[in-house]
Amino acid sequence: MDFEEKLFGKDEVIFREGEAGEAAYVVVQGHVELTKRGSQGPLLVALLGPMDIFGETALFDETPYDVSARAAEKSRIRVMRRDLLVEWLNSDPTAARRIGSQLVERLRGAHRQVLAQHEGRLAGSAAPAGDRTWSLLRGWLKTRLGGRRPADGDGLQLFQIGIATVNNDVDGAWTRALASLLDGQTDLSVKILPVSLMIEPGADQTQAAAAALRARQMLARHQELDLLIWGDVHADGYSLWFSPQRRDNDERPGSFNLFTSLELPGDQLPPAGEVLTIQLLAALEPTEPRKAAHARLLRAAELPLHDLLTIMPPSWNLEQQRTALAGFGLALASLSVIDPTGPWGQQAIDAYRAALLRLPPDQQGIDAAELHKHLGVLRMAQGDRHPEWLEQAILDFKRAANCLPKTRYPLEWGTVQNRLGLALYRLDLVSGRPELLKEAMVAFQLALQAFPRQDAPDRWAEVTHNLAQVLQVYGDQMKNAEVLARAVETARAAIELRPRARVPLDWAASQNTLGTALFMLAKLSRGAVELAEATAAIKGALEVYRQFGATRLAEVTEKNLVHLQKLSQQRRAGPTKPAHWSEVDTDQ
Repeated sequence: MDFEEKLFGKDEVIFREGEAGEAAYVVVQGHVELTKRGSQGPLLVALLGPMDIFGETALFDETPYDVSARAAEKSRIRVMRRDLLVEWLNSDPTAARRIGSQLVERLRGAHRQVLAQHEGRLAGSAAPAGDRTWSLLRGWLKTRLGGRRPADGDGLQLFQIGIATVNNDVDGAWTRALASLLDGQTDLSVKILPVSLMIEPGADQTQAAAAALRARQMLARHQELDLLIWGDVHADGYSLWFSPQRRDNDERPGSFNLFTSLELPGDQLPPAGEVLTIQLLAALEPTEPRKAAHARLLRAAELPLHDLLTIMPPSWNLEQQRTALAGFGLALASLSVIDPTGPWGQQAIDAYRAALLRLPPDQQGIDAAELHKHLGVLRMAQGDRHPEWLEQAILDFKRAANCLPKTRYPLEWGTVQNRLGLALYRLDLVSGRPELLKEAMVAFQLALQAFPRQDAPDRWAEVTHNLAQVLQVYGDQMKNAEVLARAVETARAAIELRPRARVPLDWAASQNTLGTALFMLAKLSRGAVELAEATAAIKGALEVYRQFGATRLAEVTEKNLVHLQKLSQQRRAGPTKPAHWSEVDTDQ
């Protein structure tokens, strides 16, 4: 929508009470005072800030302005003529609700102002502007929203969203304007928190982690919230971050992390609301009972943004376009996890690529690395359906690693190296190319440099387990007992930091890796000790998988146990041809 904007100096009158209503106005920057004539002088009705609308009363019922409007400071004001206002209300399903919400708040504020100025006596019998316009707007709301009652923030909506007061927002107007973008979402309840969180522009790993920790502390104090939105407002608009209450799986396609942000224009024009909505939905980590409803909301939020890849608002700068497209890609990737057979995977790839095109050629740091990493994670997750994507995933992870300064982003760099190792391992299982396993071992060893055993024990154990898997396959392919012995010791090291009582499924995975490595070593060395220990390890893994209902993993482990029992019988019966290594399933 192409609205005119005008600049008004401090104390400059925008319109006077009684003048013919020609336009409605929106504060873009600055503040505006609304006053009404009284017997003892002008009465202050409202002090409006960014994204507040005023003067709309005259357009709805074709009467003169019933208040005066004056710029309280140098202000930039958007002018909406009657025809454009009607077009906006017809084209944007949330517009009427947003105007109505502002009018209700202004009505409350006007009552408070009158009470304060008259020491508890309401001035006159005429209702403030909000009363009359709200009754007119109810018809719009009923038509646009199918008679549904507007959410008031006090009901029990599906998801509870907290918005921390954005930095640089002196009177909270910018934060209220941000919250108003979600007014049309009846499944979301929005709560503004009177505290702020800050992150430095271009933050490194340590600074970003500190900001994320403060967000988690705030969420701990507000456990009713499912998601916290926080950030800054500045000359170009908003810089926003999203912190979910719970972390389900930070390795899945579409998962947010410390460096996922959204640059949103401050003018609030479409598709700002739609972009904010789908990004916060993608950031949510719903509990199991709410996953179906969450999937429904994601699909519904994707529909109005279907053409976002080809039609980005020309007024949005490149950073705003890039982060919007990246967030759209994360939402599509999340949908690809929900429905792997749908079109979401390829659409997410297209969104990530479009975001990469918005990066200047000389800006290949954390932002480029994150996009390449997201591409690689998505392609690897879809590798079973698209084996050719595994080759591309390896290239994506290598590009991500090349964009990351190891000293500035050590954990992200280590995560990418771990992902690269897994992609190489997966491709070897499909293609049987031993050189891929050698490259995977190098990647895992580099990842271990970023995750010291004492400082990051869980990540160290994860990478060590992955390395053990690769060593056992490579050792058996090469018929190298020394490599298999190293796989055994590496698996044992991982198990030390993966106790069954704390992480039973991780413990079972490493036990299965230990068992298969011992099985392969026993075939080469014909040792009874290795075979007995292998049987005990795999039986332990099978017990845990059955206990937790991990059906697929239990089936794989049962097959491995059958191979072990068969080899044990052959050993007792006398020399015979042992089972081939490929009969053992190592994909845990």
